[in-house]
Formats: sequence, C-alpha cells, structure tokens
Amino acid sequence: MSEPIVQARDLWLEYGGARSVRALRGLTLAVEAGTFVGIMGPSGSGKSSLLYALAGLRRPTRGSVAFQGAAWPERIAHGSDRRRSSLGFVFQEPFLVAHWTVGENIAVQQTKPNAARIQALAASLGIERLLDEVPDRLSAGERQRASIARALVNDPMLVLADEPTSCLDTDSGRNAMSVLAAARRKAALVVCSHDARMLSGADIRYRLEDGTLSRDD
Repeated sequence: MSEPIVQARDLWLEYGGARSVRALRGLTLAVEAGTFVGIMGPSGSGKSSLLYALAGLRRPTRGSVAFQGAAWPERIAHGSDRRRSSLGFVFQEPFLVAHWTVGENIAVQQTKPNAARIQALAASLGIERLLDEVPDRLSAGERQRASIARALVNDPMLVLADEPTSCLDTDSGRNAMSVLAAARRKAALVVCSHDARMLSGADIRYRLEDGTLSRDD
C-alpha cells in the first residue's frame, strides 16, 4: 500500500476568543494518489477548516497533518513553496488579483511558464476567450472557473476544492467537476460540497458534521 499524499491524524482545530469553537474534533483522514474523496456537510460543519488544515494554512490545535510524508512547518509562511509547487487550492470565494488579467492570475501558480497548459485548461473550463480580461469584467462563475484553472495549472500532487461549483449552474458545475476529477490521474483530490450531485464521481464519500467525519456509503 502506497503512502498517502496527505494524512491527518487525530486532528483538532479550535478557534479561540470569548466563545471557543471546535471546528474539527479528533478527525482522521488519509488520501492516496489517484483517489477522489468527496466530503458532504452543511454550512458550519468544518469543511473549510479541514481543507485549510490539510493545506497547512491552519495549524491544528492537536494532532498532525503530513503532506507527502512530511509535516507542515510550524509557521504557515514557511510552507508556501511546497504549496505552490505541489498543491492546488480552490477557495470557496474565488480570489483573483484585480489588476492582473485572468491569464496572469492563472500563471502566477506556475513554477515553470507553460502557456499551452493555461490555454488547455481555460478551454476545458470554457474561459479561453477571457484570458486577457481583468476579473471585474467577469461573472462570479467565470472567476470561479479561473480559480479552478489556477489550482490545476501546475499539475499538483494534491488538489483541495472548497465548494468549487457554488457559483456555477448545473451544467457548468458538472463540467468543472469533470475537469477536477481528471486531475486524479496524477493527484489526490479532496472536494467539499453541500451538493451531492457534484460528488457522484467520488471514489470515497464522507459526511462531516460538527467537526467529525463518517463514511457516507
């Protein structure tokens, strides 16, 4: 059995303040290359917190996360090179730099320039005509598709996607999911969604509720 691309062990994540919130409660998850893991759950169940922890963007309160066999650094900024070279993240709210074109926003993730890869991804997501546009001329769905292209452009080992179809209609959402699913030929893919239809192609499905994970068979 191969070593998982990403593995969380007894993962706890708490947010402090006047009223402490436990976003994740003793969660364990291992995802191998070539596997599409779908995670269902309502708003506030901990889906975003889990993806941020797997990406090394949130330090766990307890437990550990290993990516490609190595723990994320204590300081989040120290893991930025690993994230850029080996991980793609689709955020729930698509963020693009306003004064860059769509093509430039996608290219920023690349470690080696590859215009053909950008063109191919843009075409697969139906945004090839938008590569020279700036983000404020795009709809929310178009920005989200650009964010998906950016996450995939470096052919990462791990792709994490947080509600990647929330701004898309059903047909565009299914197309976006097919593009994401194709990435698992090389990578591990974890997609969080409230829409079961978008996770129909997952190899394994889980349900996340109140910070705990259970198999959804």
